[in-house]
Amino acid sequence: MAGLNLGDNWTPRTRNVLLALFAVYVAQLLVPGVLEAWFAWRPSGQGFLPWQPLTAFVLGGPTPFAACLEWLGLFFLLAPVERALGRRDAWFGLLAAWGTAVVLGLTLVAVGAVGVPIGGYLGLAPLLAALVAFFGWAHPGARILLAFILPVRADLVAWATGLLSFLYLLYARDLGSALAFGAWAGAWAWMRLGGTGALRRWGLHARRRKIERDLRKFEVIDGGRTAGGPRRTKPEEWVN
Repeated sequence: MAGLNLGDNWTPRTRNVLLALFAVYVAQLLVPGVLEAWFAWRPSGQGFLPWQPLTAFVLGGPTPFAACLEWLGLFFLLAPVERALGRRDAWFGLLAAWGTAVVLGLTLVAVGAVGVPIGGYLGLAPLLAALVAFFGWAHPGARILLAFILPVRADLVAWATGLLSFLYLLYARDLGSALAFGAWAGAWAWMRLGGTGALRRWGLHARRRKIERDLRKFEVIDGGRTAGGPRRTKPEEWVN
């Protein structure tokens, strides 16, 4: 994959994230079904708990091979996305992708448009879709070796990821496909709006509006005179 240096990918943060995910998965294997019962995203009425839309992404699986593939994707993508966007933008972007995925997933489950697996949903796949999108749009001219053979522009891979996740949502109509498309859509919105720069601009606009509202509470007196009244001469009559 163009733009990726395997040595540079093994950063302390990537290492710590992968070690934490590995430890969680080992715990899953040592006590089968226990962590999944509490932390996988389960169907409503079959063990759903309010924290599961967050914790489901931390669990590995459903098989060791699937878990290793997800960790490999994280190893390839997390550090390059951090370098390209900056650590703050990268992690806030992942938070935006997660939030969009969860909102879409909850909405579609609530209206009955998608189903939740009996054992619950778990895995990093939706966030990997967001990372692929971030990498592709941050390095639009980079070349990715698709299947290690066919060179494809990174931005086209980012758009193709969104298209495939949308088509898979229409085909499978399950929670996993809804989360994958939602995470990709969140990544697109984050990049389109300008990341944390947009958040700062919104904050400044909100502060300006507050100041303007506060200023409307004061009356400006021209020349020290009230409307139709005499000129103020005593210091205590002035308002600073």
